[in-house]
Amino acid sequence: MELHPAAKKSVLATAGLFLLFLAIQFTDTSPHHHHSEGIEIQGHEDHIHVIYRSVYELEPEQIQTITAYFPQQHARLFFEDNRIEISNLQSSCRDIREWVTHSPEANRHIELTEREATELRNLYSNINPDFRIDQIPAGEDFGLPEPEACIYLHTEDQQIFLQFGIESAQGFSRYMRINQTEPVYIVSRYFFTTFKEFLSKY
Repeated sequence: MELHPAAKKSVLATAGLFLLFLAIQFTDTSPHHHHSEGIEIQGHEDHIHVIYRSVYELEPEQIQTITAYFPQQHARLFFEDNRIEISNLQSSCRDIREWVTHSPEANRHIELTEREATELRNLYSNINPDFRIDQIPAGEDFGLPEPEACIYLHTEDQQIFLQFGIESAQGFSRYMRINQTEPVYIVSRYFFTTFKEFLSKY
């Protein structure tokens, strides 16, 4: 049975729209976003970029104090308001007991400008890792059983304990874990070096 000319035009138009829809789907260049367990995957079919979301998020003004400890230097740094106190202490970064609860007499005091104190709080208000290691390879510990530094962030209702292991192979990052639990993150070295630089600068 031959279609009426008007019906034939309608069928052809519908088929054309369907083909156009398929063409758009296969040539769509807009980025695709997928979220899953702390990561965001962005990109196109031929290029995927993984963004790891912050391991924690604080407002800078929430941070009341920051305590940092470097076992090899036996140096404890305590930041509050616009001031850093540096003292000698022989302890470890395996847990937070002694170097956080004990307050040795400070032998150096550093007065920070308002801008320096704000930048310090901004830096530690969140950490966006470069990479996350969910399954630690057998025989690898990234230096975390005996951390090279640890930092304790204290807010009114949160305590965040960061342990820093060895440098990554490239030397631009450090292995880190939060609250002594997995996963392990690779983060910018600045979270490690920023406090350590106070030991040499002042």
